[in-house]
Amino acid sequence: MSKSIPAKPRIVIYGTGQYGQHVARFAVQKGWTIVAAYNRAGDKVGQDLGRLAGLGRDLGVIVQDCDTASFESLDADLGVVTMTNLLRVNLPAYERLMNAGLNVLCHGSEAYYPYGNDPVTAAQIDALAKQRGVTFTGSGIWDMSRIWSGILVAGPCTEIRSLFHSSITDVHGQALNAQQARQVGAGMTLAEFEAAGLHKSPIAKTYKTIPEHVLAALGYTITDARTAIEPVIFDVPVESALLGGTIAAGMCVGTRILADIETREGVTAHAEIDLRLFRPGEIEHMFWEVRGKPTSRVRIERDDSAHATAACLFNRIPDVIAAPPGIVLISQLGPLKTTATL
Repeated sequence: MSKSIPAKPRIVIYGTGQYGQHVARFAVQKGWTIVAAYNRAGDKVGQDLGRLAGLGRDLGVIVQDCDTASFESLDADLGVVTMTNLLRVNLPAYERLMNAGLNVLCHGSEAYYPYGNDPVTAAQIDALAKQRGVTFTGSGIWDMSRIWSGILVAGPCTEIRSLFHSSITDVHGQALNAQQARQVGAGMTLAEFEAAGLHKSPIAKTYKTIPEHVLAALGYTITDARTAIEPVIFDVPVESALLGGTIAAGMCVGTRILADIETREGVTAHAEIDLRLFRPGEIEHMFWEVRGKPTSRVRIERDDSAHATAACLFNRIPDVIAAPPGIVLISQLGPLKTTATL
């Protein structure tokens, strides 16, 4: 049975980095109550969330150390978790919030499709959520741009042969420093890319769940999934302020993740995900093509990834509060709806 949605949800923010701060600002703009805020030990702990989030005033919500704080007396509807991409690393956060009776909405790439990423941890999350009568959902920018765009573009088709998904994501918009940019190979030689083991990066496992999720939502049964990673090379130099100058032609500018999915019904999917530096004039975007009758295509562009990620997460809050207990995927909640009218 679905749960009722309060007119103004009471939320807890667990992780007060850029996405947690965005969510805090959105909540204040809507007049929603922020009951508490938590972060790992560090300079954010002890600060007022309003000042930390750049609101220029105190909210009376002091950021607490998540490992020493008490969660027993929380009176809130939902906790927003913006910690890491890994379910098993975030598990203590989920457990603390769900044991306090809160629904959990997580920004993390593994949270979108938990059983496809970490089935053991997913089973733990689902069991606890059902025991406590709360919902667990993963959301963020993939909600609209990768998952629901793929589902919706298949709508006009009466026959489907295959799906194709591609995207380019700007390293400059995702990495905070040169070290993070090099985690996807930007600025490396081919030998350095291979020596660093980037061709075997576990990141591919998460990105393959995008076409898996869409195929499953369309009613297909996954039978096989294969991934590969290759360096992206430009034949012309490219400027990178993040890396301190010009990346020469023939150097790595990032990573390309390839995924091939097969289904019992014979429909296949192929994905090509680029995480890299951009040439002048390129625009960050996601693209889906559903090949069938008729063939349909959609391209989603974005100009502020951080805002879009946090906004998608925030806009899912009413859906998650109303959803049944257990792990509930965004594909089961219906298309993302704006909170502009709330």
